[in-house]
Amino acid sequence: MDYSHRKLARLKAEQRARTARETQLRNLIEGNNSNLEDKLAVFKTLARADQARFTIALSKMLEETDQDK
Repeated sequence: MDYSHRKLARLKAEQRARTARETQLRNLIEGNNSNLEDKLAVFKTLARADQARFTIALSKMLEETDQDK
């Protein structure tokens, strides 16, 4: 395998890993987190994993809380 094929294989593997991570984070955000402890666990996980995703999750959960009233 030459250099370009190895580089392409590496890039594909990195993209698959990134996609899997994004899918897992999205599922975590969209999951049914009904109690406060579950929501805090999601916040802590997202704050460590991805700050931008944390901000999105926070605003989404606050919108859901506003709709519950």
